[in-house]
Amino acid sequence: MGISYELAKFIAETQYEDIPKEVFETQKKSIVDGIGITLGAATLGDGCREFVELAVENSSGGAGEATVIGFDRKLPAGWAAFANAAMAHSLDFGDTQMDAVVHSNASTFPAALAVAQKLGNVDGKKLLTALVLGSETACRVSLGSNEDLEKYGYYMPTIYTSFGATAAVCKLLDLTPKQIVDAFSFNLCQTTCSSELMNNSKTVMRSVREAFSARNAVLSGQIAAKGLNGFEEPLEGKLGFYHAYARDNCTLERVTEDLGKKYYAGSLYFKLWPSCAGTHPGIIAVTELAKQHHILPEEIERIHVVVSQRNKMLMEPEEIRKAPTTSIIGKFSIPYTASVALVKGNVTLDDFQPEAFKDKRVLELASKFTHETNEGWGKTEGMNTDVTIYTSRGEFHYFYTEVGKERKDTSMEELKEKLKSCARHSLHEKTEETLDQITDMVEHLEELDNIEKFTAIL
Repeated sequence: MGISYELAKFIAETQYEDIPKEVFETQKKSIVDGIGITLGAATLGDGCREFVELAVENSSGGAGEATVIGFDRKLPAGWAAFANAAMAHSLDFGDTQMDAVVHSNASTFPAALAVAQKLGNVDGKKLLTALVLGSETACRVSLGSNEDLEKYGYYMPTIYTSFGATAAVCKLLDLTPKQIVDAFSFNLCQTTCSSELMNNSKTVMRSVREAFSARNAVLSGQIAAKGLNGFEEPLEGKLGFYHAYARDNCTLERVTEDLGKKYYAGSLYFKLWPSCAGTHPGIIAVTELAKQHHILPEEIERIHVVVSQRNKMLMEPEEIRKAPTTSIIGKFSIPYTASVALVKGNVTLDDFQPEAFKDKRVLELASKFTHETNEGWGKTEGMNTDVTIYTSRGEFHYFYTEVGKERKDTSMEELKEKLKSCARHSLHEKTEETLDQITDMVEHLEELDNIEKFTAIL
Protein backbone atom coordinates (compact mmCIF):
# COMPACT_ATOMS: atom_id res chain seq x y z
CA MET A 1 0.00 0.00 0.00
CA GLY A 2 1.65 3.24 -1.19
CA ILE A 3 1.36 6.60 0.54
CA SER A 4 -1.36 7.88 -1.82
CA TYR A 5 -3.66 5.02 -0.88
CA GLU A 6 -2.66 5.05 2.79
CA LEU A 7 -3.45 8.76 3.02
CA ALA A 8 -6.71 8.25 1.11
CA LYS A 9 -7.71 5.37 3.41
CA PHE A 10 -7.09 7.58 6.43
CA ILE A 11 -9.30 10.31 4.94
CA ALA A 12 -12.11 7.91 4.06
CA GLU A 13 -12.15 5.99 7.34
CA THR A 14 -11.52 8.71 9.94
CA GLN A 15 -14.67 9.80 11.73
CA TYR A 16 -15.49 12.74 13.98
CA GLU A 17 -15.04 10.62 17.10
CA ASP A 18 -11.51 9.64 16.07
CA ILE A 19 -10.17 13.19 16.11
CA PRO A 20 -9.03 14.79 19.41
CA LYS A 21 -11.21 17.59 20.71
CA GLU A 22 -8.32 20.06 20.84
CA VAL A 23 -7.79 19.64 17.09
CA PHE A 24 -11.39 20.68 16.47
CA GLU A 25 -10.92 23.68 18.75
CA THR A 26 -8.02 24.79 16.57
CA GLN A 27 -10.12 24.22 13.45
CA LYS A 28 -12.90 26.38 14.86
CA LYS A 29 -10.39 29.18 15.37
CA SER A 30 -9.38 28.78 11.74
CA ILE A 31 -12.99 29.14 10.59
CA VAL A 32 -13.50 32.37 12.55
CA ASP A 33 -10.15 33.61 11.27
CA GLY A 34 -10.97 32.72 7.66
CA ILE A 35 -14.38 34.39 7.69
CA GLY A 36 -12.95 37.62 9.05
CA ILE A 37 -10.16 37.74 6.47
CA THR A 38 -12.60 37.01 3.64
CA LEU A 39 -14.92 39.80 4.75
CA GLY A 40 -12.05 42.30 4.83
CA ALA A 41 -10.60 41.12 1.54
CA ALA A 42 -13.79 41.97 -0.31
CA THR A 43 -12.64 45.61 -0.35
CA LEU A 44 -8.94 45.40 0.55
CA GLY A 45 -7.69 42.33 -1.32
CA ASP A 46 -5.73 42.87 -4.54
CA GLY A 47 -7.77 41.48 -7.42
CA CYS A 48 -10.47 40.02 -5.20
CA ARG A 49 -13.43 42.04 -6.48
CA GLU A 50 -12.46 41.20 -10.05
CA PHE A 51 -12.16 37.49 -9.23
CA VAL A 52 -15.61 37.51 -7.65
CA GLU A 53 -16.94 39.31 -10.72
CA LEU A 54 -15.38 36.65 -12.96
CA ALA A 55 -16.96 33.91 -10.86
CA VAL A 56 -20.35 35.59 -11.27
CA GLU A 57 -19.87 36.06 -15.02
CA ASN A 58 -18.90 32.43 -15.49
CA SER A 59 -21.88 31.29 -13.42
CA SER A 60 -24.48 32.91 -15.64
CA GLY A 61 -27.52 30.67 -15.53
CA GLY A 62 -25.86 28.32 -13.01
CA ALA A 63 -27.52 27.11 -9.83
CA GLY A 64 -27.06 29.22 -6.70
CA GLU A 65 -25.54 26.43 -4.62
CA ALA A 66 -23.06 28.09 -2.29
CA THR A 67 -22.47 31.43 -0.58
CA VAL A 68 -19.90 34.01 -1.61
CA ILE A 69 -19.00 35.30 1.83
CA GLY A 70 -19.84 38.97 2.34
CA PHE A 71 -21.44 39.41 -1.08
CA ASP A 72 -25.01 38.31 -0.31
CA ARG A 73 -25.21 35.97 -3.27
CA LYS A 74 -24.84 32.30 -4.20
CA LEU A 75 -23.03 30.67 -7.12
CA PRO A 76 -22.42 27.11 -8.35
CA ALA A 77 -20.17 25.34 -5.85
CA GLY A 78 -16.98 25.42 -7.95
CA TRP A 79 -17.24 29.13 -8.63
CA ALA A 80 -18.23 29.98 -5.05
CA ALA A 81 -15.11 28.12 -3.91
CA PHE A 82 -13.09 30.08 -6.49
CA ALA A 83 -14.46 33.42 -5.27
CA ASN A 84 -14.07 32.74 -1.55
CA ALA A 85 -10.59 31.27 -1.92
CA ALA A 86 -9.44 34.31 -3.90
CA MET A 87 -10.24 36.33 -0.79
CA ALA A 88 -9.17 33.78 1.84
CA HIS A 89 -5.44 34.41 1.52
CA SER A 90 -5.35 37.81 -0.15
CA LEU A 91 -4.60 39.84 2.98
CA ASP A 92 -1.83 37.41 3.98
CA PHE A 93 -3.48 37.27 7.37
CA GLY A 94 -4.46 33.59 7.55
CA ASP A 95 -3.28 30.75 9.76
CA THR A 96 -0.04 28.90 9.04
CA GLN A 97 1.25 25.44 9.95
CA MET A 98 4.86 26.24 10.73
CA ASP A 99 6.33 22.72 10.50
CA ALA A 100 4.90 22.23 7.04
CA VAL A 101 5.20 25.92 6.11
CA VAL A 102 1.76 25.96 4.53
CA HIS A 103 -1.53 27.86 4.85
CA SER A 104 -3.39 24.59 5.23
CA ASN A 105 -6.91 26.06 5.35
CA ALA A 106 -6.63 28.78 2.70
CA SER A 107 -8.33 26.78 -0.05
CA THR A 108 -9.60 23.93 2.13
CA PHE A 109 -12.25 25.98 3.91
CA PRO A 110 -13.67 27.67 0.76
CA ALA A 111 -13.80 24.38 -1.17
CA ALA A 112 -15.34 22.40 1.69
CA LEU A 113 -17.89 25.07 2.54
CA ALA A 114 -19.06 25.26 -1.08
CA VAL A 115 -19.44 21.50 -1.47
CA ALA A 116 -21.16 21.16 1.90
CA GLN A 117 -23.71 23.76 0.84
CA LYS A 118 -24.21 22.09 -2.53
CA LEU A 119 -24.93 18.77 -0.80
CA GLY A 120 -27.44 20.48 1.46
CA ASN A 121 -27.55 17.80 4.15
CA VAL A 122 -24.24 18.32 5.94
CA ASP A 123 -24.13 18.71 9.71
CA GLY A 124 -21.53 20.54 11.74
CA LYS A 125 -19.62 17.41 12.74
CA LYS A 126 -19.19 16.31 9.14
CA LEU A 127 -17.96 19.74 8.03
CA LEU A 128 -15.48 19.97 10.91
CA THR A 129 -14.17 16.47 10.18
CA ALA A 130 -13.68 17.26 6.50
CA LEU A 131 -11.87 20.50 7.33
CA VAL A 132 -9.46 18.85 9.77
CA LEU A 133 -8.67 16.07 7.28
CA GLY A 134 -8.14 18.62 4.52
CA SER A 135 -5.83 20.73 6.64
CA GLU A 136 -3.93 17.64 7.75
CA THR A 137 -3.51 16.43 4.18
CA ALA A 138 -2.08 19.76 3.02
CA CYS A 139 0.44 19.64 5.87
CA ARG A 140 1.51 16.07 5.25
CA VAL A 141 1.94 16.46 1.50
CA SER A 142 4.19 19.44 2.25
CA LEU A 143 6.16 17.56 4.89
CA GLY A 144 7.06 14.91 2.32
CA SER A 145 9.32 17.39 0.50
CA ASN A 146 12.83 17.87 1.83
CA GLU A 147 13.59 21.33 0.52
CA ASP A 148 12.16 24.54 -0.79
CA LEU A 149 11.15 23.88 -4.38
CA GLU A 150 10.72 27.44 -5.62
CA LYS A 151 14.14 27.21 -7.30
CA TYR A 152 12.62 24.73 -9.75
CA GLY A 153 9.98 27.24 -10.82
CA TYR A 154 7.04 26.11 -8.67
CA TYR A 155 5.45 28.10 -5.86
CA MET A 156 4.55 25.22 -3.58
CA PRO A 157 2.30 26.49 -0.75
CA THR A 158 -0.81 26.73 -2.91
CA ILE A 159 0.02 23.44 -4.66
CA TYR A 160 0.14 21.67 -1.29
CA THR A 161 -3.16 23.23 -0.24
CA SER A 162 -4.83 21.98 -3.42
CA PHE A 163 -4.41 18.43 -2.13
CA GLY A 164 -5.82 19.44 1.24
CA ALA A 165 -8.85 21.05 -0.37
CA THR A 166 -9.33 17.94 -2.51
CA ALA A 167 -9.22 15.72 0.58
CA ALA A 168 -11.89 17.82 2.32
CA VAL A 169 -14.15 17.71 -0.73
CA CYS A 170 -13.74 13.94 -1.02
CA LYS A 171 -14.62 13.44 2.65
CA LEU A 172 -17.84 15.42 2.23
CA LEU A 173 -18.69 13.37 -0.88
CA ASP A 174 -18.13 10.11 1.07
CA LEU A 175 -15.68 8.83 -1.53
CA THR A 176 -13.86 5.52 -1.15
CA PRO A 177 -10.08 5.36 -0.70
CA LYS A 178 -9.71 4.40 -4.35
CA GLN A 179 -11.83 7.36 -5.45
CA ILE A 180 -9.81 9.73 -3.24
CA VAL A 181 -6.61 8.50 -4.92
CA ASP A 182 -8.33 9.19 -8.25
CA ALA A 183 -9.25 12.69 -7.05
CA PHE A 184 -5.63 13.35 -6.07
CA SER A 185 -4.71 12.35 -9.62
CA PHE A 186 -7.19 14.74 -11.20
CA ASN A 187 -5.99 17.50 -8.89
CA LEU A 188 -2.37 16.81 -9.84
CA CYS A 189 -3.30 17.32 -13.48
CA GLN A 190 -4.74 20.76 -12.72
CA THR A 191 -2.65 22.24 -9.95
CA THR A 192 0.33 24.51 -10.50
CA CYS A 193 1.68 27.89 -9.48
CA SER A 194 4.77 29.59 -10.81
CA SER A 195 7.40 30.84 -8.38
CA GLU A 196 8.00 33.66 -10.81
CA LEU A 197 5.47 35.51 -8.65
CA MET A 198 8.35 35.95 -6.18
CA ASN A 199 10.17 38.06 -8.78
CA ASN A 200 7.23 40.31 -9.66
CA SER A 201 6.08 42.91 -7.16
CA LYS A 202 3.05 43.95 -9.22
CA THR A 203 1.38 40.57 -9.70
CA VAL A 204 -1.92 39.80 -7.95
CA MET A 205 -1.05 36.09 -7.85
CA ARG A 206 0.19 36.24 -4.26
CA SER A 207 -3.23 37.58 -3.34
CA VAL A 208 -5.69 35.40 -5.26
CA ARG A 209 -3.63 32.23 -5.77
CA GLU A 210 -5.83 29.93 -3.66
CA ALA A 211 -8.80 30.49 -5.98
CA PHE A 212 -7.42 27.98 -8.46
CA SER A 213 -6.66 25.37 -5.80
CA ALA A 214 -10.17 25.50 -4.35
CA ARG A 215 -11.96 25.37 -7.71
CA ASN A 216 -9.75 22.52 -8.93
CA ALA A 217 -10.37 20.59 -5.71
CA VAL A 218 -14.14 20.77 -6.16
CA LEU A 219 -13.86 19.57 -9.75
CA SER A 220 -11.39 16.80 -8.85
CA GLY A 221 -13.76 15.39 -6.24
CA GLN A 222 -16.70 15.58 -8.60
CA ILE A 223 -14.81 13.76 -11.38
CA ALA A 224 -13.72 11.00 -8.99
CA ALA A 225 -17.30 10.66 -7.75
CA LYS A 226 -18.27 9.74 -11.31
CA GLY A 227 -16.11 6.65 -10.97
CA LEU A 228 -13.44 7.71 -13.45
CA ASN A 229 -9.93 6.33 -13.00
CA GLY A 230 -6.94 8.46 -12.15
CA PHE A 231 -3.46 7.14 -11.29
CA GLU A 232 -2.73 4.48 -8.69
CA GLU A 233 0.17 6.46 -7.20
CA PRO A 234 -0.33 10.18 -7.90
CA LEU A 235 1.97 11.27 -5.08
CA GLU A 236 4.76 8.69 -5.02
CA GLY A 237 4.55 7.28 -8.55
CA LYS A 238 7.63 7.01 -10.74
CA LEU A 239 6.57 10.18 -12.57
CA GLY A 240 4.13 11.46 -9.93
CA PHE A 241 3.96 14.51 -7.69
CA TYR A 242 7.20 14.12 -5.73
CA HIS A 243 9.17 13.25 -8.83
CA ALA A 244 7.78 16.16 -10.85
CA TYR A 245 7.91 18.85 -8.19
CA ALA A 246 10.55 17.72 -5.66
CA ARG A 247 12.87 16.04 -8.17
CA ASP A 248 12.62 12.94 -5.93
CA ASN A 249 14.23 14.87 -3.06
CA CYS A 250 11.61 13.71 -0.59
CA THR A 251 11.03 11.60 2.51
CA LEU A 252 7.82 9.75 1.70
CA GLU A 253 7.42 8.17 5.13
CA ARG A 254 6.87 11.62 6.64
CA VAL A 255 3.58 11.86 4.74
CA THR A 256 2.03 8.99 6.71
CA GLU A 257 4.19 8.88 9.86
CA ASP A 258 1.99 8.78 13.00
CA LEU A 259 -1.06 9.23 10.78
CA GLY A 260 -4.13 9.47 13.00
CA LYS A 261 -1.97 9.87 16.11
CA LYS A 262 -0.35 13.22 15.47
CA TYR A 263 -2.39 16.03 13.93
CA TYR A 264 -0.39 18.87 12.42
CA ALA A 265 -3.78 20.49 11.75
CA GLY A 266 -4.11 20.97 15.49
CA SER A 267 -1.00 23.14 15.69
CA LEU A 268 -1.51 26.35 13.75
CA TYR A 269 -0.04 29.82 14.03
CA PHE A 270 -2.73 32.51 13.89
CA LYS A 271 -1.56 35.90 12.73
CA LEU A 272 -2.28 39.06 14.68
CA TRP A 273 -0.38 41.12 12.09
CA PRO A 274 -1.61 41.15 8.45
CA SER A 275 1.68 40.35 6.72
CA CYS A 276 3.73 37.37 5.59
CA ALA A 277 4.55 35.10 8.56
CA GLY A 278 8.22 35.49 7.62
CA THR A 279 8.05 39.16 8.62
CA HIS A 280 6.73 38.36 12.09
CA PRO A 281 10.07 37.35 13.65
CA GLY A 282 11.43 40.73 12.58
CA ILE A 283 8.44 42.52 14.11
CA ILE A 284 8.84 40.54 17.33
CA ALA A 285 12.58 41.18 17.47
CA VAL A 286 12.49 44.96 17.02
CA THR A 287 9.52 45.52 19.34
CA GLU A 288 11.06 43.34 22.07
CA LEU A 289 14.38 45.15 21.77
CA ALA A 290 12.67 48.53 21.84
CA LYS A 291 10.71 47.55 24.94
CA GLN A 292 13.65 45.97 26.80
CA HIS A 293 16.14 48.76 26.09
CA HIS A 294 13.80 51.76 25.72
CA ILE A 295 14.92 52.34 22.15
CA LEU A 296 13.24 55.23 20.32
CA PRO A 297 12.91 55.19 16.50
CA GLU A 298 14.78 58.49 16.16
CA GLU A 299 17.92 57.20 17.92
CA ILE A 300 18.32 54.18 15.63
CA GLU A 301 21.31 54.39 13.29
CA ARG A 302 20.99 51.01 11.60
CA ILE A 303 19.08 47.74 11.85
CA HIS A 304 20.87 44.67 10.51
CA VAL A 305 18.88 41.52 9.76
CA VAL A 306 20.15 38.01 9.00
CA VAL A 307 17.54 35.86 7.25
CA SER A 308 17.27 32.39 5.77
CA GLN A 309 17.48 31.68 2.05
CA ARG A 310 13.70 31.29 1.99
CA ASN A 311 13.02 34.65 3.61
CA LYS A 312 15.61 36.59 1.60
CA MET A 313 12.71 37.71 -0.60
CA LEU A 314 11.43 39.74 2.37
CA MET A 315 14.54 41.93 2.17
CA GLU A 316 15.11 42.04 -1.60
CA PRO A 317 15.04 43.89 -3.89
CA GLU A 318 16.03 46.49 -1.31
CA GLU A 319 14.61 49.47 -3.16
CA ILE A 320 11.04 48.17 -3.06
CA ARG A 321 11.19 46.47 0.35
CA LYS A 322 12.34 49.72 1.98
CA ALA A 323 9.79 51.87 0.16
CA PRO A 324 6.77 49.74 -0.85
CA THR A 325 4.06 51.23 -3.01
CA THR A 326 1.51 48.39 -2.91
CA SER A 327 0.05 46.22 -0.16
CA ILE A 328 1.65 43.05 -1.55
CA ILE A 329 5.14 44.59 -1.48
CA GLY A 330 4.56 45.96 2.01
CA LYS A 331 3.23 42.69 3.40
CA PHE A 332 6.36 40.93 2.15
CA SER A 333 8.81 43.44 3.56
CA ILE A 334 10.71 43.09 6.84
CA PRO A 335 12.04 46.69 6.69
CA TYR A 336 8.57 48.14 6.21
CA THR A 337 6.61 46.00 8.69
CA ALA A 338 9.27 46.24 11.39
CA SER A 339 9.49 50.01 10.93
CA VAL A 340 5.72 50.36 11.18
CA ALA A 341 5.79 48.34 14.42
CA LEU A 342 8.51 50.57 15.89
CA VAL A 343 6.97 53.86 14.81
CA LYS A 344 3.29 53.10 15.42
CA GLY A 345 3.42 50.37 18.05
CA ASN A 346 1.42 47.88 15.97
CA VAL A 347 0.87 46.66 12.41
CA THR A 348 -2.72 46.78 11.12
CA LEU A 349 -4.64 46.50 7.86
CA ASP A 350 -4.60 50.29 7.60
CA ASP A 351 -0.81 50.20 7.29
CA PHE A 352 -1.11 48.63 3.84
CA GLN A 353 -3.38 51.25 2.33
CA PRO A 354 -1.95 53.72 -0.26
CA GLU A 355 -1.67 56.67 2.12
CA ALA A 356 0.27 54.65 4.68
CA PHE A 357 3.16 54.13 2.25
CA LYS A 358 3.82 57.88 2.33
CA ASP A 359 4.58 58.01 6.07
CA LYS A 360 8.00 59.73 6.22
CA ARG A 361 8.80 58.43 9.71
CA VAL A 362 8.34 54.83 8.61
CA LEU A 363 10.20 55.27 5.32
CA GLU A 364 13.16 56.95 7.02
CA LEU A 365 13.52 54.09 9.48
CA ALA A 366 13.05 51.43 6.78
CA SER A 367 15.90 53.02 4.81
CA LYS A 368 18.27 52.15 7.68
CA PHE A 369 17.89 48.38 7.27
CA THR A 370 20.77 46.23 6.01
CA HIS A 371 20.78 42.45 5.63
CA GLU A 372 22.62 39.27 4.83
CA THR A 373 21.54 35.67 4.14
CA ASN A 374 22.56 32.63 6.15
CA GLU A 375 22.78 29.94 3.46
CA GLY A 376 23.03 27.23 6.12
CA TRP A 377 19.49 27.72 7.35
CA GLY A 378 17.31 25.21 5.50
CA LYS A 379 13.59 24.45 5.55
CA THR A 380 13.39 23.70 9.28
CA GLU A 381 15.28 26.91 10.12
CA GLY A 382 13.47 29.00 7.52
CA MET A 383 11.97 31.38 10.08
CA ASN A 384 15.28 32.08 11.80
CA THR A 385 15.82 35.83 12.00
CA ASP A 386 18.79 37.51 13.64
CA VAL A 387 18.34 41.23 14.36
CA THR A 388 20.81 43.83 15.67
CA ILE A 389 19.77 47.42 16.32
CA TYR A 390 22.62 49.94 16.33
CA THR A 391 22.23 53.18 18.30
CA SER A 392 24.56 55.80 19.78
CA ARG A 393 24.06 54.00 23.11
CA GLY A 394 25.31 50.69 21.73
CA GLU A 395 24.22 47.54 19.92
CA PHE A 396 21.19 45.46 20.90
CA HIS A 397 20.71 41.92 19.60
CA TYR A 398 17.76 39.50 19.30
CA PHE A 399 17.78 36.04 17.72
CA TYR A 400 14.45 34.48 16.77
CA THR A 401 14.22 30.76 16.08
CA GLU A 402 11.32 28.31 15.83
CA VAL A 403 13.45 25.37 16.95
CA GLY A 404 12.43 24.32 20.45
CA LYS A 405 10.22 27.39 20.77
CA GLU A 406 6.97 27.27 22.73
CA ARG A 407 4.61 29.50 20.80
CA LYS A 408 1.95 31.52 22.56
CA ASP A 409 -1.43 30.14 21.59
CA THR A 410 -3.77 32.73 20.07
CA SER A 411 -7.07 32.72 21.95
CA MET A 412 -10.53 32.60 20.44
CA GLU A 413 -11.19 35.97 22.07
CA GLU A 414 -8.28 37.51 20.17
CA LEU A 415 -9.61 36.02 16.93
CA LYS A 416 -13.09 37.37 17.63
CA GLU A 417 -11.58 40.85 17.86
CA LYS A 418 -9.65 40.20 14.67
CA LEU A 419 -12.90 39.17 12.97
CA LYS A 420 -14.53 42.44 13.98
CA SER A 421 -11.49 44.44 12.89
CA CYS A 422 -11.51 42.81 9.45
CA ALA A 423 -15.28 43.10 9.13
CA ARG A 424 -15.03 46.90 9.38
CA HIS A 425 -13.76 46.72 5.79
CA SER A 426 -16.49 44.37 4.50
CA LEU A 427 -18.44 45.21 1.36
CA HIS A 428 -21.77 45.04 3.16
CA GLU A 429 -21.91 46.02 6.81
CA LYS A 430 -21.98 43.20 9.32
CA THR A 431 -23.45 44.25 12.66
CA GLU A 432 -21.69 43.32 15.86
CA GLU A 433 -24.70 41.16 16.69
CA THR A 434 -24.26 39.20 13.45
CA LEU A 435 -20.52 38.79 14.04
CA ASP A 436 -21.19 37.53 17.57
CA GLN A 437 -23.74 35.12 16.13
CA ILE A 438 -21.16 33.83 13.62
CA THR A 439 -18.57 33.13 16.30
CA ASP A 440 -21.12 31.54 18.61
CA MET A 441 -22.23 29.16 15.86
CA VAL A 442 -18.64 28.25 15.04
CA GLU A 443 -17.88 27.53 18.68
CA HIS A 444 -20.85 25.14 18.75
CA LEU A 445 -20.63 23.93 15.17
CA GLU A 446 -20.71 20.25 16.15
CA GLU A 447 -24.20 20.81 17.57
CA LEU A 448 -25.70 21.97 14.25
CA ASP A 449 -27.75 19.31 12.48
CA ASN A 450 -27.43 21.30 9.25
CA ILE A 451 -24.88 23.99 8.45
CA GLU A 452 -27.46 26.02 6.49
CA LYS A 453 -28.22 27.85 9.73
CA PHE A 454 -24.60 28.92 9.79
CA THR A 455 -24.07 29.74 6.13
CA ALA A 456 -27.25 31.84 6.04
CA ILE A 457 -25.55 34.60 8.06
CA LEU A 458 -22.30 34.71 6.06
